[in-house]
Amino acid sequence: MKDDECLLNEAEIEAEAEKLCRWGAARAGLIAAAPLLGTVALIANEVYMIGRLGKLRGVELEEGAVKGLLAGLGATFCGQTLTTLLPLGPLNIPLGAAITYAVGKVANAWLKAGQPEDIAAFKELYEEAYEEGRAKAADFARMDCKKEPLGDEKRTFGGEEGLEQAFARLCEGADALETKLKEKVDAALHKK
Repeated sequence: MKDDECLLNEAEIEAEAEKLCRWGAARAGLIAAAPLLGTVALIANEVYMIGRLGKLRGVELEEGAVKGLLAGLGATFCGQTLTTLLPLGPLNIPLGAAITYAVGKVANAWLKAGQPEDIAAFKELYEEAYEEGRAKAADFARMDCKKEPLGDEKRTFGGEEGLEQAFARLCEGADALETKLKEKVDAALHKK
């Protein structure tokens, strides 16, 4: 990253953002391969990547904004992330990489759009980026940068214990949102 990030034009910002997303995905593949690191480390990696994307765009993100973004991605994100808890060995590598790549792509688009509260518009992008991340997982696994932390990822959300609590609240919120949405859809369908 350049020290004069605020002087970058949009094309340079997008190129740097893509590098950060690829770095995050490469790190996620490495983290997912090590069962002792687990899901909490994957989330720490994602949160740190989002913070770096914010800095790239000149935005200092509050913890609540990052939580809101991840919660807005809903049950799909939580379910896919929880799948990394299963002892699936090598299968967790592309899963962790794809999730992280998708989160990075959505975070970049969300930041570029001015951090709107309505995250629903980004769910389709998440699904597309997730599929793209799955297709590129082998490329991410070969990247040399996967062993290079960009900073102290554990500092965000108060270390690992804080991350576990934040993720639990995130999933509870996503579940509640999904339940409300299903109720509204069911009610609308039954009115016809």
